Amino acid sequence: MTARPSGRQDAEPYSTGPESEDDRLRRFARIWSRAIRPSTAISVPEGELVEHLVPLARRLRDALRTMPLDTQPAYEVGQALVAARCDSAGGLPVTLGVLDAYLVLYCPPRRPMPVEETRARCARLQHALAAGFAHALSERAKGEQESVSREALAARAAAEQALHDSEARFQAVFDGAVIGVGVADLNGQVLLVNDAVARMFGRPGDHLLGENVVDWAHPEDVPAAMDIYRELITGQREHFRMEKPYYRGDGSVLWTNLTVTLLRDALGKPQYQLALMEDITEQRRLRDRLRYEATHDELTGLPNRTLFFERLDAVIAGPAADSAASAETHGADGDHCHPAGASWEAAALEEAEAEAIPGPPSPAATDPLAATDRAPRPDDRAPGPDEHGTAADERRPWRRGADGAALPAPGAAYGPGDFARPPGPPDEPATDREVGAGRVPGAGHGADEATRFGMCYLDLDGFRAVNDSLGHIVGDHLLIAVAERLQECLTSPSQIVARPGGDEFFALTVGPTAQRDAVDLAERMLRALAEPVRIKDRDLLVRASIGVASGTRGETTRAAVMRSVDIAMYRAKAAGGNRYEVADAASDARVIARHSLTNGLPAALEKGEFFIEYQPLVRLEDGTVRGAEALVRWLHPVHGVLGPDQFITLAENTGLIVPLGRWVLAEAARQARAWRDASHDGEPLRVNVNLSPCQLRYPDLVSDTVAVLDEAGLDPAALCLEVTENDLIGADEEALRPLRQLADLGVDIALDDFGTGYSNLAYLRRLPVSTLKLDRSFTLGMQRAPADPVDVKIVEGIVSLAHTLDLAVTVEGVETGSQAEHLRMLGCDTAQGWYYARPGPPDRLHQLALTDVASG
Repeated sequence: MTARPSGRQDAEPYSTGPESEDDRLRRFARIWSRAIRPSTAISVPEGELVEHLVPLARRLRDALRTMPLDTQPAYEVGQALVAARCDSAGGLPVTLGVLDAYLVLYCPPRRPMPVEETRARCARLQHALAAGFAHALSERAKGEQESVSREALAARAAAEQALHDSEARFQAVFDGAVIGVGVADLNGQVLLVNDAVARMFGRPGDHLLGENVVDWAHPEDVPAAMDIYRELITGQREHFRMEKPYYRGDGSVLWTNLTVTLLRDALGKPQYQLALMEDITEQRRLRDRLRYEATHDELTGLPNRTLFFERLDAVIAGPAADSAASAETHGADGDHCHPAGASWEAAALEEAEAEAIPGPPSPAATDPLAATDRAPRPDDRAPGPDEHGTAADERRPWRRGADGAALPAPGAAYGPGDFARPPGPPDEPATDREVGAGRVPGAGHGADEATRFGMCYLDLDGFRAVNDSLGHIVGDHLLIAVAERLQECLTSPSQIVARPGGDEFFALTVGPTAQRDAVDLAERMLRALAEPVRIKDRDLLVRASIGVASGTRGETTRAAVMRSVDIAMYRAKAAGGNRYEVADAASDARVIARHSLTNGLPAALEKGEFFIEYQPLVRLEDGTVRGAEALVRWLHPVHGVLGPDQFITLAENTGLIVPLGRWVLAEAARQARAWRDASHDGEPLRVNVNLSPCQLRYPDLVSDTVAVLDEAGLDPAALCLEVTENDLIGADEEALRPLRQLADLGVDIALDDFGTGYSNLAYLRRLPVSTLKLDRSFTLGMQRAPADPVDVKIVEGIVSLAHTLDLAVTVEGVETGSQAEHLRMLGCDTAQGWYYARPGPPDRLHQLALTDVASG
């Protein structure tokens, strides 16, 4: 049972046993009857009055529970009270007080709802009951006046007394109502207000009389409020309800729940307006505080992810969305927060997938794959004018950061105890435009000025190390200091900075030069963070990576903007951090394409989309084919044929390189066996297969290789595994053990890209390699005559060293006859390159070998 409210002596104590709804309803009716009997002229027994009030109480209870709320029953209850002669001067205030204190207590809604909503529904029923009561009194007064006029002159005195009593009762409605009641004519001139209205406005009631309600307008009024008001006074509507702000006498804001009803005369002609006002300033203040807390970061006081995305969505959508958001915020139902549950990451991923696979293969479709994480192998490249040119990222003239250009801005020095939280929401209720950043970015600008926007995505470099080494308290202090410095970088009301979480910050700017402004803002933020932050006698250096993106209203989406700025930020991190990068379509397309390829890798292996091409290895001494290097290709259903430089790194990152590498090894071994079976004379052809670092760390590398050789029936001497020099630099004995085991089995091990790792040449003595593959950069000077003498000396020294260590030498990238002849004279053993043949199908290699044997 609900506890009995304190201070209410007229309430009956609750019983300890179960109590039905009818019992509670009758208890409420008894309280009601006891309250109104002393203040009315009713002489009927209490039991009879209770029986009369029970159905009225039931109607109020049912009205309280209706969805949506219907106040008509309460209106009719007010009329019924007048009809039952419960209409003396004190009857209505007492009835309203009983409803306010006990209706919800004894007749609560069936479904749970917030207390504020329940109280609001009860207040609306009180308004309707008072209006019905007033209307019934008015109607009775009219009837009495008509009756008096028809009576004899002897009854005039009694009629006048009745009229006086009626006016007194009507005045009691105004004076005793707990809500504000006012009457104005159709021109808006205030004719009558009760004490509640005077208290709300903080001014004497007689000072309000004669003023015009139109002059009580407030800047936060709904734009359509005047249109609704005009419809009322012209008789097009009977009433309206809204939340409306007013200025009090001291300049503070009064928020009211306002209901205005049109009063007509006996002929139905509009005559007056009746206003009922409920002071909801405290509820509004609470709601705005909750709104502030829901849309601002607790640590720094900056707008959070929710509020920032609301601003970004409004800017992207354009003026129509701004108007809709304003109507939602200040309409009759109060403000509605935009939901922030939808993840922009998921939306961006969906859009990225759609853009990554645009349709049938075309040259344009393969362009995003041109720049990859790993440089193409010289002998594995696709022909093209930009094969050895500068990467697109490095050609952009606008690509720059803070290095060398930072002018430290003075920053606050912090010591222990200097980290008070930023101020919370204002004391007065604030609207969405007043919360946090001050205004919606772009508010107050013309349409042309707000058509473009720019965004910065800032992520602190190495912030995790601060938390891990100095603790989260120091990390929080650092974030507060960073937030203050970033706020100081804002130069106009069209710019805001937000903290979505962690060590990330968003910034938004709007205007015709938004892209330039966003770049300038990024530069200012980097300069502001250049000065060390002093926390607890410790200077902390702050570095940040910033992505910058821009767009035009109505031409993009939040997901696309966030994807672009996120990609740009990670490009800044990849470039060393403490810099910014501006988003561009080419970089976005490359990232999207890589993501698409990564997702398609597992299915590609299952569907058999990979195939192998072979490039001949030629013995320089006699020009015969010694073997071939197996080069894997991916026949992508959208992007066409992709080389290993475009997907091997992705396969390594996803772990698919192990099954893919085993497949390549098995196919190459099977092909080497086929070559051996097809060759009746001469030395068997050897096949070279590349091993990635991930495969070297795979524990079953040796057993898998042995199994593949056994399945193919291939001699281990016919297989050469190529490992890049960088993969073996600094490798310990544990890492070298698989290669030693394979070498002991008879498998050749080739050290690929030799000369690019700057390793100690003495290190070669402990590696289980039998061949050095000289990087093509050492022989470029031999492609023309006369040959570069420096290159000749370098190659001559490497060949001499290799032969001294009993190692064979293979040269990559041979493209001219002059180059091949120089290498032969220097003693190189084998070579491969376009001079001999480009990578191709395995049958072409066998034809070359047969031609060599025939010519021999």
